[in-house]
Amino acid sequence: MRKKKLPSVHEYHLMGCLTLCAAGVVVSGCLVLFLAYATRADWTPARHPVGYIGDAERGKTLVAAYGCLSCHEIRDASPRGLVGPPLNDMASRSYIAGHFANHEIWMTRWIEHPQQIKPGTAMPDLNVGRRDALDIAAYLATLR
Repeated sequence: MRKKKLPSVHEYHLMGCLTLCAAGVVVSGCLVLFLAYATRADWTPARHPVGYIGDAERGKTLVAAYGCLSCHEIRDASPRGLVGPPLNDMASRSYIAGHFANHEIWMTRWIEHPQQIKPGTAMPDLNVGRRDALDIAAYLATLR
């Protein structure tokens, strides 16, 4: 007489279960670590908008140092220029200079070399370096 084989769990089912369980453990661990750091008393939020690598606090200082306010208006800042467009809601705009996507890369390039990006624009080339441009772009991304 032949022995009857009993149904067994196939290995791929077992691996699927192990993968799912391991993923759950990893996600849970990450959540615990995040909550542990987020609830610390000395925790401070990032100094730059999500996706931007510049320092927004430094960028705010640079806007004044480069004289941007002589042409542009920014809420709660002085002087208030009237030549360029107001920058109060820069973070919510879709385009820079009416043509380029409002994204860190384009904003940084625009701040560095506006005449190369859009020849004849009223915005002068102020010889802003890359780091300063990144910081100014990060600051402008906070203006809503």
